[in-house]
Amino acid sequence: MIPRGTDGRRRGIAGPRVKGFLLAGTAFCALGLASGIAHAQPALPTDIQAPENAQLFLEADTVTYDSESSVVTAGGGVQIDYGSYKLVAQKVVYDQNTRRLIATGDVELQQPDGNRIYADSIDITDDFRDGFVQALRIETPENTRFAAADAVRREGSVTTFQQGVYTACEACEENPERAPLWQVKARKIVWDQTQKEIRYYGAQFEFFGAPIAYLPYFQSPDPTVKRKSGFLPPAFRSSDELGYGLRVPYFFAIADDKDVTVAGTYYTKQGFLGEVEYRQAVENGYFTLQAAGIVQQDPDAFSGDNIYASNGDLLRASPDFANTERGMIGTTGKFALSDRWTFGWDVLAQSDDNFSRTYEIPGFSETLRTSEIYLTGLGDQSVFDLRAQKFDYQSTDPTFEDQQPYVLPTFDYQRIEQESVLGGEIQVDLNVTSLHRDQDQLTGLCATSLSDGSCMFPTTGYWFRPDLTRYLGLEGDYTRGTAAVQWEDSYALNSGLVLKPIAAVRGDLYTADMSSNGFTNYYAGFDPAQPTGFFEQGAIDVDDSGARGMATGALEARYPYLIETAHSTHVIEPIAQMIVRPDETRIGFLPNEDAQTLVFNTANLFALDKFSGYDRIEGGTRTNYGLRYAATLDSGYSLDAVIGQSYHLAGLNSYAQTDLSLVGYDSGLETDRSDYVTSLAFGTPIGLEIGTQMRLDEEDYELRRTDIYGSYAFARGNAQLTYTEIAAQPIYGSIEDRSQVTASGALTFAPNWTAFGALGYDIENDTLVEKTFGVGYADECFSLLVSYSDTVNRYSQDSNSTKLMFTLGLRTISDFSQSYDIGSNGS
Repeated sequence: MIPRGTDGRRRGIAGPRVKGFLLAGTAFCALGLASGIAHAQPALPTDIQAPENAQLFLEADTVTYDSESSVVTAGGGVQIDYGSYKLVAQKVVYDQNTRRLIATGDVELQQPDGNRIYADSIDITDDFRDGFVQALRIETPENTRFAAADAVRREGSVTTFQQGVYTACEACEENPERAPLWQVKARKIVWDQTQKEIRYYGAQFEFFGAPIAYLPYFQSPDPTVKRKSGFLPPAFRSSDELGYGLRVPYFFAIADDKDVTVAGTYYTKQGFLGEVEYRQAVENGYFTLQAAGIVQQDPDAFSGDNIYASNGDLLRASPDFANTERGMIGTTGKFALSDRWTFGWDVLAQSDDNFSRTYEIPGFSETLRTSEIYLTGLGDQSVFDLRAQKFDYQSTDPTFEDQQPYVLPTFDYQRIEQESVLGGEIQVDLNVTSLHRDQDQLTGLCATSLSDGSCMFPTTGYWFRPDLTRYLGLEGDYTRGTAAVQWEDSYALNSGLVLKPIAAVRGDLYTADMSSNGFTNYYAGFDPAQPTGFFEQGAIDVDDSGARGMATGALEARYPYLIETAHSTHVIEPIAQMIVRPDETRIGFLPNEDAQTLVFNTANLFALDKFSGYDRIEGGTRTNYGLRYAATLDSGYSLDAVIGQSYHLAGLNSYAQTDLSLVGYDSGLETDRSDYVTSLAFGTPIGLEIGTQMRLDEEDYELRRTDIYGSYAFARGNAQLTYTEIAAQPIYGSIEDRSQVTASGALTFAPNWTAFGALGYDIENDTLVEKTFGVGYADECFSLLVSYSDTVNRYSQDSNSTKLMFTLGLRTISDFSQSYDIGSNGS
């Protein structure tokens, strides 16, 4: 308690520091009226209220009380704890009559919400609710800062800063007096912690202390707010077809679990584009719904994307040109039905094939995208995947979209049982695929070709060779169901030989009703029996239902030989594999939708089936052999090398047969003795890795394909280099050798600064086909990214797309991103 004399005058205590707590009824009683005041303050945020029955703890060098003026004075390193408030000052004076507390000298006030106030002096009410502060600085838990010459706090939650400054940047440690990277200075700043917003009047944006922009008024969310209704940063857009546009989005924070964003963009050529997006989160997932639309004012601006005949007639109109009223509806969702099952979707429906790409609708503007609905499950030993898909090809050529299939549905199931039958491992695979396509897609081998890969009319002969036509997709319907079971085990003999027997069986049921009208060919010969003119050729019709199967028996033998030295370990491992099975059936009579790619290398040298999908089955008897060498040095260096070959021994060589997509030709497996494949990987302890893969002709060792790659990672960045050379494959439309080198990397060249870039160079055409450069800056309060990208069509040598992107982020204020299409060919 504070002692007083019999004359009622002021008494004091000095000397040792005074410690204690003061309850209601003492000279500091007003400081302890938390319970009554808190209930009378409904506007005060609950996170900064003092709790009921809060006691005030005081520590100071001296405490005096003047009973006539009812003033308590504490001096010398004063520390006050009141609920969750903590106050430190050199001197504190409390006037019981006015119920005001004045703290002076290196004042620091820590509030329950984590904010820290630093000031020369603070004049506040005894409940710490309202007050006046001079020469203050506030630091929030979100690492933001306010400063002002003076400030007034009213209603417990509204602080007005006169000549205020706000920033989310930390002060420079070496030069704290230096201006931060960015800050907002304003004639007045009002921080409303109840409404969770900050209002700026007469605001000036500064970078490194230099003013760069002025706004008479704007507002931003409270630093504690993650989402709040209001305008989002606008975006500027421009293109030759759209004109100039300004996109202004507004965000509605409906509730913690849902929100809506609406945006309007006015284009000087095409008019007003409206957008709306609704998002909602639920307990086990989320879903979104998005829509956009426009009535184009000038569709003729897209006429450059049309295809015209030599006489000027319109042969094919682009979707941008042919449609005036355009729009889209898109939706996404993902729900965890349990800890193992997930259901979701990503669906786009639009008025035409290219709307979302042309108008850069967020989330739906990719050239190639997949609309799908899916159900997936993941067990301890099984995987389940069921989905319906539509492949969208957003392009100015509507033919590409019509050639994409609808997959309704595709189903995959795999289960692995270990230690089951005869101690081995059993793997069960199920696949069902059903698809529909509106238009066929095919390519043919030119009888004569120009250097850019296009066909020309020869003096005699055909424009295309009908015997070498690739049907990449047929028009119509196709359904196939596949069930496969595989057993394998591994036995290590005392001699060190490792044997792995394998047995597998597979069965398919299929039905196909598909066709192609072929293509128009031209003959310019002089044979009277074959007059010059155009001819329809290559038409096919597949109308069949039935079954097919395959049984496989295989044995793989490995003999790893270990060599250990004082500082290294070496493993030399010969590998041989024998596969016995009957011939593949129905080759060339069934569609091939999912097995159209085949790259023969060491990765699939010992695969039972080297086809990439289910529509083809490898048949016949074959042996694969190879040699692997691996070395590991104590110094951290490593080497891994493989070389091998495949032999077709008996039966029908599946890779030498002609199916509808001509897969297998020029793969290196079409001859009885395959090409040689080899790979080499070299690792170092300094972050450098180098590797190569090659395929060499089985007779003259000529390189058929070469891939060389290297990467280097170090403390300040990384670099990658890739070189690929593929020998001519006329059947696939590649008349000449193809070779390309690609380089990419990133470098942190200064604190917070990173530069990155990538180059793709087509060696045969002597052309840069890809150029990407950029520089970025990021620290605790600011980010900046500027990048440039340009891609080139390797055949026409024209620019496909040239973009300049600019992204600016001011933490707690806004993020601004802008991309400019500098030029494109509209593909």
